[in-house]
Amino acid sequence: MNDAAIQPIVIRAGARGGKTTRLVRIAIEASRSEKVLLIGIGSGSAAALRTRALLEGANEIPVVEIGELAAEIAAIAEPSLRFIDETSAYGIFERVAAPLFDGSWPPPEASIHTEVAELRSPERFLEHAWSLVQRLRRAEISPREVVERAARGATAFYAHPPNLSSPALLAYLNDAARGSLDADAEELLRQYHREIDLAKILAELYARYEATIESERLADACAVLARATAWLRENAGAARPAAVAFDAIFVDDAEHCDERAHDFLSALTRGSKRPPTFACNEDGAHRPLQGARVERLADAAEERLPDLAPAAIHPTVERCANRESEALRAASWIAERIEAGIAPEACAVLLRDLDDAGRFEVALHERGIATARAGRCNLFRLREILDAFALLTWVADPFAHDALLRILEGRRMALSDATIAILCGKGASGQDSLFGESERATDDDRPKALRLGDNVLFGAVDPLLGELARARVAWLRGFHREAQRLVATTPLTDAIAKIWEDGLATWGEPSDARERSRGLALEVLAARIDACEAGDGLAALRALCEHLRKVAERERTEIPYRQRAGFVTIAEIDATLGISFEAAAIPSLQAGAFPTYYVPPAFLFTPTYGLAARENAGGLRSTRAVKHAYVNYRLKLRERHIEQERRLFAFARSRARAALLLTASGRPTRGINTPEFLEECRR
Repeated sequence: MNDAAIQPIVIRAGARGGKTTRLVRIAIEASRSEKVLLIGIGSGSAAALRTRALLEGANEIPVVEIGELAAEIAAIAEPSLRFIDETSAYGIFERVAAPLFDGSWPPPEASIHTEVAELRSPERFLEHAWSLVQRLRRAEISPREVVERAARGATAFYAHPPNLSSPALLAYLNDAARGSLDADAEELLRQYHREIDLAKILAELYARYEATIESERLADACAVLARATAWLRENAGAARPAAVAFDAIFVDDAEHCDERAHDFLSALTRGSKRPPTFACNEDGAHRPLQGARVERLADAAEERLPDLAPAAIHPTVERCANRESEALRAASWIAERIEAGIAPEACAVLLRDLDDAGRFEVALHERGIATARAGRCNLFRLREILDAFALLTWVADPFAHDALLRILEGRRMALSDATIAILCGKGASGQDSLFGESERATDDDRPKALRLGDNVLFGAVDPLLGELARARVAWLRGFHREAQRLVATTPLTDAIAKIWEDGLATWGEPSDARERSRGLALEVLAARIDACEAGDGLAALRALCEHLRKVAERERTEIPYRQRAGFVTIAEIDATLGISFEAAAIPSLQAGAFPTYYVPPAFLFTPTYGLAARENAGGLRSTRAVKHAYVNYRLKLRERHIEQERRLFAFARSRARAALLLTASGRPTRGINTPEFLEECRR
C-alpha cells in the first residue's frame, strides 16, 4: 500500500468533546471485520481508553500504551535485547566518561582543549552532558552531526557576531548574563575554540555510549521507539508476526505525539487495510518544548466533531498565608466535595511537581481520606518507602548503619535515644559491675556502625537494656535470621513481601486512610523492584539494594494512573492525559512553583546556532558565555517556556468537570519575568 493510501484520519474536538467515545465506536465498527488496536499516548491516556472501551462494550479490542507496544516490538525484533532503566543507562554513561576524567582521553595529538564548560566539576558536567545527549538521541541527531552543526553554527556566530550592545538584548537579560556581553574580539575567538572543543568532547561521549549499549545488547527507554520503528520499516506486511500486524490502529490524545512517536505509528500502519485514525485536541497540545508535533497531522483527512465545549466552571480562587494552610484548605475543600456526594475517586489534586504531594497527603489522611499518586516522582522521599527500603538494606547487610538506625527509631521498634546509645556502645562484661557508668573500660575502638550491628545481632549489650527494649531487640534479631533464611530459600519478590509484612509497622486497621495509602506506596515500590529483575538469593538482594540506592539519588519513577475506588488522586498534571474528574484542586499557583521559573539548560543545541554552553570556562570578565545569552534572547526561550506553562495550566483546568479550586501561598510577586497564574484568574 502506498503512503497516499494510508494518510491518517483525524477526529478533532475540544476538551471532553467526545473524541475518545467517537474513536472507540469507530474501532468497534472496524473490529467486526478487521484486526484493530487502540493506542493511548501515556499511561493515563491508555487507562482512560480502556475504561471507555469497556463502557462501549469493546472488551475484545486490545488497548496498549505506545511505549509498552514499542518495547514489545523491540523485544520481538531482537530477543537477545535487554532493557535497562534510566539509572543503569546513566551508570554506563559515567563509565564511558571515565577516560575523560582520568586523563587518558583525549590523546595529546587530538589537540582538544579540556578547559571547557563545567568540566572541572565532573558530576555536574556529566548530568548536563547526559541531558543533552538524551535530547540529541530523541531528535535522532548523530554524534557526527553534532560536531558538524556545532562547527557551522560557531563559525556563523563568531565570524559575524550580532550587535551585543543592542538595547533590546541588554534589557532582556539579567545581570549575570548581561555581563557576558562585554567581550572583545580576542575573547570571542577564545570562546569559539572552547565551543568547538566542547562539541568534540560531547560527541565522543555520545558515540561511546551508543557503541557500548549496542555492543552489550542493551536498550534504554530513549532507544525503544527508534529500534521498534526501524524493525517495522524493514518488516512490512506479511513479513510481520501476527502479534504486531493490524488492519487498523486508533490513537487517542495524538496531540502529545512527538516526532519519534509519529514515525513509529507511521511504520506500524504500513501494509494496513485502512488508514490510522487519530483523536486530537490541538488546544490541548501543552508540550511543544518536549517535542510534541501536532503539525504532523495538519494534512490529514479530518472529522471535526460539533463544538461541545464544556460549561465554564467558575473556580474558587484563594490565596493562603503559607504552604501548610494551603494544604489544609485543599484537603478541606476535597472533603466538602465528598460530603456533597462526589465519590473520592472522582476528586483530584493536580500538581505541577508530584514531589510536592506529601503535605496534601498528610492533610487528607488527617480527614480520613485515602490518597493514590499518579505521575513521576522520587519514591524515596516517601517515609513508607524509606522504611521499607531500610528493612531490605539491613537484611542484606546487618552493618548498614543508617538503615539500622532508621529501623530502631521507627514505629515498629520505637527505641529511645538512650537505648540506641547503649546499643552503639561496648559490650557488657563481668568487670563492669566494679566500675561506675562513667568508669567503664573503653577498649572497644571499632567504628560505631560495626558495634551497633554486632550488638543487635549477637546481644552483647542486652544485659544493659531495659526489659522492654531487650525484648524488642531480641525480636529484631530473630526477624533478621528468619528474613535471611527466606531470601535464601524463596523467590526474592515473595521474600520481600513477607519481610515487609512482618517488619513494617501498620498505621492501624486496614480501613485506616494512612494504612490504605501506605499499601499503595508499597505496591509501587514492589513494581519498581520487579522491573529490576534482580534474581534470587542474598547476593541478588545486596545488588538490588545498591541499585535502588542509585535510583533514589536520581530517578523519578513513573506511577501509572489507575482509578481506585475510595482513593483521592494526587497526580502530576501530565499523568492525567485523557482523564477528567468531577472536582479538582490545582494548588501552588505562584511564580516559581506553577509556572516554574525558567532555568536555561547548561548546554543548548539548535540547528541554526549549533552548541551553546552557559558557563564561560576560563573567562576573565564573566562566568557566562556570550552565545548562550544571545541564543536565549534570540529564540525567546523564557517566553516559550511560560507559554508552555500556560498551556499546561489550561489543560489542568480542563480536567475538572463540576468543581475547581485554585490556590497559591504567600504574597504575590510583581509577575514581570514569571507571571502569577492565580492573580490572573482573579482579574
